[in-house]
Amino acid sequence: MFDPSNLNTRSQDLETAWHDAGQFYWGKPSSWLEGKPVFGPKSIPIKLPRYRVQDIDTMEDWSRAEYIFKLINKL
Repeated sequence: MFDPSNLNTRSQDLETAWHDAGQFYWGKPSSWLEGKPVFGPKSIPIKLPRYRVQDIDTMEDWSRAEYIFKLINKL
């Protein structure tokens, strides 16, 4: 929840929110070595479709990722 005042607001009525999928990051080697922040004014997001992103923290998440992968590759 980004804003507690929205506690009783339906998620469909809120502004679309995005999160970092952690899929990939590009940057100059010098920036990485200098410890510059990954997210800054020059950062550009790449929006991925929801079905292409799966956060894997549990065996259930892993199973879901495998299932989606199989479905996508049947096409």
